[in-house]
Amino acid sequence: MDRNPCVKARTRRLGIVAALALAAGSAGCRTAAELEQAAAEARRASCLEAGFTEGSDAYRLCLLLEETQERIARLERRIDFLDMELSRLWTWGELRRRP
Repeated sequence: MDRNPCVKARTRRLGIVAALALAAGSAGCRTAAELEQAAAEARRASCLEAGFTEGSDAYRLCLLLEETQERIARLERRIDFLDMELSRLWTWGELRRRP
């Protein structure tokens, strides 16, 4: 059993991201409020699994950190997409300039 806290935290974050991706996949059937509720429940479960007690300052900080990690992951996905699009357009532009 690996006791490295960084590995545990990374694994937990991947689980949350996977749960959010699964929820986003069925977004056509669910409202935005339901998706946010599912995300909040995933954050809550993650913090409780990590050993924080509900209502404590540390628990609230854990929830805040989980939400921040989700935002960072969304921004990284967006940046990756924009980078991919930019490189595609740049390549097309260079090919277009050459006869």
